[in-house]
Amino acid sequence: MLEKLLDRFREKGPSRPRTKTETEKRRRLVIVLLIVVAVLSAVSLVGYGYYDTNVRPWKQRILKVNSTVIEMRAFVKTMRTWTALYQIYYGSTITASSELAQSAVTSMQENELKRQELEGAYGIHIGEDAIDEELRGMLVSENATDEEFNEQYDTWKTNLKSYGLTIKDFKELYIKPMLIGEELQKQIGDRDYPATDNLEHAQVQALLVTGSDAAAQLRARWESGEAFDTLAEEESVSESLRDTDSDNISTIEWVAKGIKSEAFDNYTFSAAPEVLSDPIQDSDSTGSYWLIRVVARESRVLSESDRDNLVSEAYSKWLEEAKNSEENEIVNYLNEEGGAAKLDWALDHVAVNPS
Repeated sequence: MLEKLLDRFREKGPSRPRTKTETEKRRRLVIVLLIVVAVLSAVSLVGYGYYDTNVRPWKQRILKVNSTVIEMRAFVKTMRTWTALYQIYYGSTITASSELAQSAVTSMQENELKRQELEGAYGIHIGEDAIDEELRGMLVSENATDEEFNEQYDTWKTNLKSYGLTIKDFKELYIKPMLIGEELQKQIGDRDYPATDNLEHAQVQALLVTGSDAAAQLRARWESGEAFDTLAEEESVSESLRDTDSDNISTIEWVAKGIKSEAFDNYTFSAAPEVLSDPIQDSDSTGSYWLIRVVARESRVLSESDRDNLVSEAYSKWLEEAKNSEENEIVNYLNEEGGAAKLDWALDHVAVNPS
């Protein structure tokens, strides 16, 4: 193999010397290449500096909710959105602060949990049509013309721009999370409290009394025959459920199970009718005690207001459990190493300098 290579070299012969013109061309080519390399290096340094200053900080991680990572851009723009809405609706400003930032992180965390639950558990996605419809409803009345809407749209767009926001930002960071929350609450309500289903109700006379001694004294007076309405007017009574006409029990309010506290329900939906309870410490207020006399119980359709209250409570309970569930991986990078620097950077960029 080596011999063949030597033979090819011998056949080719030695290279001839370069002419002066060829040497000059080669020199100029080397100079041009060096200049190109220098320019590219300079551009790269400028580009990296721009990226490091104007791009990379916006991509810093702020929050992780399971597989979703929320970056600095969404964090800052969420605070800008709140600032803009406060100014537009209330005519005053709110200061970018660590409290505002933590509220924004909590809100983004909750919104992402809601989105994942709605899409994962119920298979429901909030589409652009629903978001656009909501935006229109926010800007103009139901009977407004397209021309009126477009005028308000342009005004809104200009207002948002002064806060470093776009209509797209507003829809993504405000309208969509709002619609997701409303739809998820509706789904939880339909699951736990179907509008046509019956639920246990009770008619009661009841007093919520501050302090165990006051409760014991009122119980003794009630048991001795003193009028319930008189007892309900005592200073220590913070709440009362009563009948307005003792001869007609239909005037006594029906209380749905779950509307009051757990302690209230435990007695009301198990005790024998017409038996006056001993003071029962309220599970929602340790310094207060219930005195309860059950009049009647039956299964009834929920009133609209009671259903709204129960659905809202079920929704809040789901959200609290989701935030504390071991099944959800939630990381707040503001609490990690370098988090303080991220927070300072975010707060410095909430306000937009007028151009």
